[in-house]
Amino acid sequence: MGLPHIRENTMRTKADSPTKNCTTPGCTHALRARGLCGSHYNQRYQPNRHRRNPTACVVCGAGITRQTDASRQHVCSITCRTLLQHGTPAEVGTYDWATDAARRARLAGAVVVEVFDRLDVFERDEWTCRICHASVDRDASPFDPDSPTVDHVTPLSRGGEHSLANVQCAHLRCNSSKQDEIKSDAA
Repeated sequence: MGLPHIRENTMRTKADSPTKNCTTPGCTHALRARGLCGSHYNQRYQPNRHRRNPTACVVCGAGITRQTDASRQHVCSITCRTLLQHGTPAEVGTYDWATDAARRARLAGAVVVEVFDRLDVFERDEWTCRICHASVDRDASPFDPDSPTVDHVTPLSRGGEHSLANVQCAHLRCNSSKQDEIKSDAA
C-alpha cells in the first residue's frame, strides 16, 4: 500500500560506505564507481580526460609536458613564469612583454594600442603605486603582493586605451583589488 519504511541512517550506495575501498591492488581510497576510486575510474574509463601532451615553454622553448589548454601559456619553471609576467632582457628567450601586452590589449578590445616598455612606466611613476601612494619593491618576486605591475587607469574592459597616458605603476595587490574600477592619482 504505502512505501516501505526506510531508516534514515541506512547507506544507499557502495560509494557511501566508509568500509569499501577501491578494488585496485594497493589502493586504499574510498570506492566511488564500478569498484574503483575516482583516480582509477578516470584512468580506466576516461583515459584522455587529463591527457598531458608535449609542448614547448613559451619563454625559452624547452620541451615540457602539460595538459593541453589553448588559453594558457605554458612555461617550464618559475624563472620562465617570472620572465613571462615581468618581461625579459633582450638576450634571454624570444618573449617581449611590450608586444605581448599590446597583443593582449587588442584581444581585450582596446582601440588605441601603443607598444611601450613597462620599465618606462615604473621610472615615470618613480616606482610608486599610484593607487595607494606607497613605494613598490623593485626586487620583489612577481608573486609578492608588493611587486610592481602596470595598471590601466581606465580598464580595457571599460573602453580604456593601452597607452602610456592610460597606465600607471601599481602594487600587484592594489591592481588585483581594483579589478575593473577607475582609481589613480587623478581619480
